[in-house]
Amino acid sequence: MRQNLPVTEQELFLDPRSPIVTKTDLKGRICYANPAFVEISGFTEAELIGQPHNVVRHPDMPAVAFLDLWNTIKRGQPWQGLVKNRAKNGAFYWVEAYVTPLSENGQHIGYMSVRSTPSRDKVREAELLYRAINAGQASFPSTVQTTTPSWLMLQLVIFSVTLLAGGISILLLPNGWQQGALLLAFLLGCLATLALQQRVRATLLAANAALLRFGEGNFKEMVAVQGPRECADLRQRLETTRINLRAILADVVSASASIGQEADNIGRQAATLQERASDESNDIAHIAAALEQLTVSVSEIADTTRTGSDHASTARQLVQQGSAHMQHTLQSTDSMLAAIGEVRATLEQLNGAVTRIGSISQLIGDVADQTNLLALNAAIEAARAGEHGRGFAVVADEVRKLAERTSHSTREIGDSIGQVRQHTDAALSSIDHASQVTRQASELIGATSSSLVQIDQASLGVANSAQDVASMLVQQSRASTEVAHNMEKVSAITENNAHNVAQTAHAAGELMGTTKALKQLVAHFEKSL
Repeated sequence: MRQNLPVTEQELFLDPRSPIVTKTDLKGRICYANPAFVEISGFTEAELIGQPHNVVRHPDMPAVAFLDLWNTIKRGQPWQGLVKNRAKNGAFYWVEAYVTPLSENGQHIGYMSVRSTPSRDKVREAELLYRAINAGQASFPSTVQTTTPSWLMLQLVIFSVTLLAGGISILLLPNGWQQGALLLAFLLGCLATLALQQRVRATLLAANAALLRFGEGNFKEMVAVQGPRECADLRQRLETTRINLRAILADVVSASASIGQEADNIGRQAATLQERASDESNDIAHIAAALEQLTVSVSEIADTTRTGSDHASTARQLVQQGSAHMQHTLQSTDSMLAAIGEVRATLEQLNGAVTRIGSISQLIGDVADQTNLLALNAAIEAARAGEHGRGFAVVADEVRKLAERTSHSTREIGDSIGQVRQHTDAALSSIDHASQVTRQASELIGATSSSLVQIDQASLGVANSAQDVASMLVQQSRASTEVAHNMEKVSAITENNAHNVAQTAHAAGELMGTTKALKQLVAHFEKSL
């Protein structure tokens, strides 16, 4: 016996208005499970379909109960009894099961089980019985119906035997007894006929009452299965019909409620979708307009970028020309610095020569002063010599005059040399300043040339970037145009979806009307379930 574990002490209760309905094949594999079974068992429909029905068997159920069930339904008879089932989470629930064979075109194809809510008294009795059976203290009461004699055939046999006995009595009994025997046989036949008529009438009345209740939608009251075999079979079929119709109507009521709720949800969702579709249509129109403006703006930016690229190329050409001029200027400055260096060297040589001339002039002045002094001394000596020294005095005077002129010339030469030295020093200072300025200019020209090279590289980068941007903008313009076309398609699809949603909303409204009509139709039966 299959053991489904674990189990808990949590009890679940079946909704009395929603009986469980399942169908199985001949081997007991589940083919159909209604929502009530799915809900209370805790399994999904996918987990139940194709599984043996004992997937919900509780370990407390005695194996002999299911043995009796199979023995009964395999004989083509319905089985009724209380069953303790196990839910997926280990909880348990009690049901009153009614299992009947299913036939199609006269062929036995499976079984249907209808399980409803049992009374608590029946549950307590079943708990005590099953506990005793599992402990070996009791046996399961068999529900297999043994073949009982047909009361109709029995009544006919009695009637025939009575007539036969009457006929034989006429032949064998004396004349006085013959009439009494015939009367007795007639009375016995009438009694048998009345008994048969009463049984058939009671069964027909019970069947008529059951069918009347069915017609009124009352499926709560059970059909008592009793009487002779023919009558019991009829009552059993009526009870099976009652249970099956009750289960079907319960599913219909539950389904109509679910359909109504789903139809209401669909209606609300359709209304929401309609609003969203309208908003999406407006948004798409705005997006399409924005994309069109974006395409125009991108085209304008592309044109401006191409113009900027042309300007950058022109600026690069001018920068290259300026850089070439700067290189020539730098070379000229270098040549100027070299020439200034040569001039300064010449001036320094000139200054050295002037210094040497000054030294020589100073020496000549000193010689002239000494000569003048000697001439003066010679004149004094000549004066002392008188006539003998007159000629020497003349010579000494001439020498003195020559010395004076030489000294005067020497002073003039010194002054000129001083002026030349001043001019030379000023020229050297100017040359040094010019050299410094030229070097600074050369450095500035070099820095400017480097800047122009950087500007050239930057201009090249700007031109290339501008071309890349222009190319990307062209692609962006194409993409924007394509997106705009796609948005037009999306807009058309959105409008189509809005139309479909409107149709869905209309269908949901019609479904709601149908559901209301169905609810009104089954409302009468719902109260009698």
